[in-house]
Amino acid sequence: MGKISNYKCQMSNQIQNPNIKNKYDLAERTSKFGEEVIDFSKQIIESIINKPLVSQFIRSGTSVGANYIDIFSNY
Repeated sequence: MGKISNYKCQMSNQIQNPNIKNKYDLAERTSKFGEEVIDFSKQIIESIINKPLVSQFIRSGTSVGANYIDIFSNY
């Protein structure tokens, strides 16, 4: 199995910039999370064993934002 090196994933509930208008902007945060999941998964060496796991990881990681947006698109 390959080694993932020098990957910096910054997921935090704390505000990085105090000038941000709404620290609870979940649409932006879930979108960024999905992008980070995809970026991280690109660094995983593909093999016959981990291919379905990576695929599921991407589907579940990006569905958070999709489900959040879907809830509010009806209003």
